[in-house]
Amino acid sequence: MATIIAELDMADVREHYLLREGTHNTLRQLFDAGRVDEYVNLALGITNPAGNFSAAEHGLGPRILDENSHQDVFALATEIELCPNTHHLPDLIYRHRLPFLKISVGSEIAMMLKPNVNWVGNVRTIWSHLLIKHNGKRSKANQELKLYKDGERDSEMEYVIWRDIYLALEPNILTVGRLASEAAAAQNATPGALRFMWPDAVASFLFDRFADPR
Repeated sequence: MATIIAELDMADVREHYLLREGTHNTLRQLFDAGRVDEYVNLALGITNPAGNFSAAEHGLGPRILDENSHQDVFALATEIELCPNTHHLPDLIYRHRLPFLKISVGSEIAMMLKPNVNWVGNVRTIWSHLLIKHNGKRSKANQELKLYKDGERDSEMEYVIWRDIYLALEPNILTVGRLASEAAAAQNATPGALRFMWPDAVASFLFDRFADPR
């Protein structure tokens, strides 16, 4: 795994991280000021994809707001802000029952709001987790990832599967961050300081370069 991460250009990863860190700071300012519409539009990746790549990649932001109000999404963010334990996050997101806003988008809202507390659970972080689980064997990570993209499930089964994989991610996400920091040091690049935002940036680069999610 360390060898694969070392193949990344860590200066490029750093630039991506800085984009996300700056967007996080903007989101915090908007949230703390109670600027609901501006916050939600950014938190759903509408005004800037860096606010929520999970939503922006699939054009989910407008679809979410077609079915839910800005205030509905802001209420979810407010409860995330107050949530004392990240392991309650999947239940919290699903309890709000917001159409098109599930674990991927919701956990990214959470990470962008509190990046030292919450991690993202999307195909990129899951793939990095599976890569570590399978000792760096990309073919096995690709094969298992397909199980989480299967659309032939009812909503309850989907929730259980995504909840369980989300809660399993934390240690391997932190391992990705640690290995990436070592690779960055070897390349004279500065790693990101925010606990879960840095490995999230690394996971994005790993997925785009090495994954085969077909």
